[in-house]
Amino acid sequence: MIWNKGESIWRQIEKILLTEIVEGVYKMGEKLPTESALANRFQVNRHTIRNTLASLRDAGVVRIEQGRGTFVQERLIDYPVNTRTRFSQIISERHRLPEKKLIRYRITKSTRTFAKFLHLASGTPIIHLEAVSKADDLPLAFSISYLPAARFDGLEKVFAQKKSLTACFAEYGIFDYIRLFTDITSQMPSQRIATLLNQAKTRPVLVTENVDADLDGTPIEFGRTYFASDRVTLKVHSHVE
Repeated sequence: MIWNKGESIWRQIEKILLTEIVEGVYKMGEKLPTESALANRFQVNRHTIRNTLASLRDAGVVRIEQGRGTFVQERLIDYPVNTRTRFSQIISERHRLPEKKLIRYRITKSTRTFAKFLHLASGTPIIHLEAVSKADDLPLAFSISYLPAARFDGLEKVFAQKKSLTACFAEYGIFDYIRLFTDITSQMPSQRIATLLNQAKTRPVLVTENVDADLDGTPIEFGRTYFASDRVTLKVHSHVE
């Protein structure tokens, strides 16, 4: 290749890759060629490519995951947290295709903590439901929901059809519900959660814990959700939407 002598080569390669990303040659979430492949393509050494990729990373255009490679950074999704937080509605309003996939479902006995949140006696049967929420097939969150088993008998079959807790609640006569509280923290993910979110274990996740209740104030779900922090921005709102 013929390079402009008035500008560093790595910077010129950066402009080429940036143009290709903007034009869709490499799409959001897609893995870029390896350092070796890029070095061969541009006929430069790998150190030059590392400078290019580091600059693109610093600009927020790509993310570099140790052991996995370099990926085009997905566009962050603003995810409002308020008294009526609905995943499918939020994603659809952002012109993305929502999907919620069931990972695990079982009936267990409530611990003292879950019983307190759900206003149940300790040891009462509850549903343990795990799911991965996606937008355009990109994993955004892994969630664990705990619900009263007696109130939602047969929920597994309903969820398999509806693929949305909000839609499931409607099947049980709960057409509206409110969030009593949401706590937000961050942590490093377990290997299982990192795998389900298709991200590196070295990248932190945002964690929310919440209780939802029907309009009579009776808790219907205690939830814990792990969000991919480089794909979602949690927006806290104090007003009802």
